[in-house]
Amino acid sequence: MTTIRNGLGLGLAAVVFATVLIQVSTTAGDYVTIRVNNKLSSKKTLIVHCQSGDDDLHAHAVVADFYFDWSFGWRRATRFWCRLAFQDKRLGFTAFNGDDVYNYNVFVADFDVYDDGVYGTQVVSQQRLHFAKWH
Repeated sequence: MTTIRNGLGLGLAAVVFATVLIQVSTTAGDYVTIRVNNKLSSKKTLIVHCQSGDDDLHAHAVVADFYFDWSFGWRRATRFWCRLAFQDKRLGFTAFNGDDVYNYNVFVADFDVYDDGVYGTQVVSQQRLHFAKWH
């Protein structure tokens, strides 16, 4: 299930500064919600395209201060990755890897997309990591 909340309709472009929040249960089969919040400082349109091996969520335009989210039941083999774009910049990152949760209880609770790339904080260790840079 996907949701876009921007008050202006689905046709508007997404913002360059985004935050991805992941609410993850560490029990396989439980549902995970990934949420992309557009908080880019430049208030530019951000295009978010996420997919797994089974599900292509297609590209979505998210305006500043709004979000795109989706939920799924996860298994050890579940992978979701996202590609983001604004203006002439592009980047990609892994948003969810079921193996990491299953084997190590390691996952990122939120991803913050800034003008210089994607950052996230691991839930268990609270370690802040830099995942990807714009190209």
